[in-house]
Amino acid sequence: MEIGLYANTHGYGYRDEVSVFLSHVPPDEMQPVEAARIAEKAGFHSMWFPDHVSMPGASDSHHTANISGVRAYQARHNMMDAAVTMGAVAVSTTRIKLGTSCLIAPYRHPLSDARQFATVDILSRGRLMLGVAAGWMAEEFESVGYDYANRNKMVEECIETYKRCWTEEIVGFQGEFYRYANLSMDPKPFQKPRPRIYFGGATPAGVRRATRLCDGLYPLFLDPHAEPDRYAGLQDEIRRESERLGKDASRFSMLCATTGRLTEPSHKLAQAKPRRICTGTPDQVLGDLERFAKAGYSLVVIMIADCAEGRFNAFKEQLDWFGREVIPAAKSIKPAGEWLNVT
Repeated sequence: MEIGLYANTHGYGYRDEVSVFLSHVPPDEMQPVEAARIAEKAGFHSMWFPDHVSMPGASDSHHTANISGVRAYQARHNMMDAAVTMGAVAVSTTRIKLGTSCLIAPYRHPLSDARQFATVDILSRGRLMLGVAAGWMAEEFESVGYDYANRNKMVEECIETYKRCWTEEIVGFQGEFYRYANLSMDPKPFQKPRPRIYFGGATPAGVRRATRLCDGLYPLFLDPHAEPDRYAGLQDEIRRESERLGKDASRFSMLCATTGRLTEPSHKLAQAKPRRICTGTPDQVLGDLERFAKAGYSLVVIMIADCAEGRFNAFKEQLDWFGREVIPAAKSIKPAGEWLNVT
């Protein structure tokens, strides 16, 4: 099993017993490039960057990060751009892979995103992992002039655009929302034939879309007491859809994101019953990672949570600790199922 890091470019996570939230912090408390360097040294497989364009002052939309639906963001919230930050990280590191968690594809024209993320892959010499999702906040769609009701059809056309732009010499597409012909999109990404694309979703329709169009599924387990086998039924849906399409399910990957924090044995979070997922001593966290592996996941992205009011030094200490006592041991954990392991 590999361990990824949820980037701190939208602040630091904190939790109550039901939901996860993100703190509003100044950019100099994020230091994402330095965080990436530290994560790379600690042995994290990848760093995953969240995406939003704007943050409406109020929202009635159900936030998919929380089973409760409560929005994790404050009304005014510091958010650094994913693609721009990934470019800076790409030229400041050498090994750690760079993912989006997740790119909300319908917010922007797909030709623009195809260009930006091909550039990230080139600058990083093949380290891009593109997580794509349809989005959850209706008010944000309204702010950028798109119809929220069309987001699922739009994301499918976006994914098709990325793949064509990254693999075809002359690019054309005639869809319901995007139409173009006789275009060039060069240079192509470093990875051949293209970077892998993972779909962020946790509904039957979403996993069927992932199976048809993408290379893996990336659900969220960010609520504090998430159960790793929550989406076992959706994996059966992937198998059925793969069989229907004549696709090999063993070429499909299962990865996910969750919250976590390391503590000493005497800490109240380590002794809590029930204990928050991936929280407590290294042995307790490794036990939870074993449960994710049993559920089929070969990469678990950790959002470090509850760190001393979100200060960078506390965050850094957590990365170092994961690097010493969790990441090396996690590499010996073998995921279950026929899925293709993330490497």
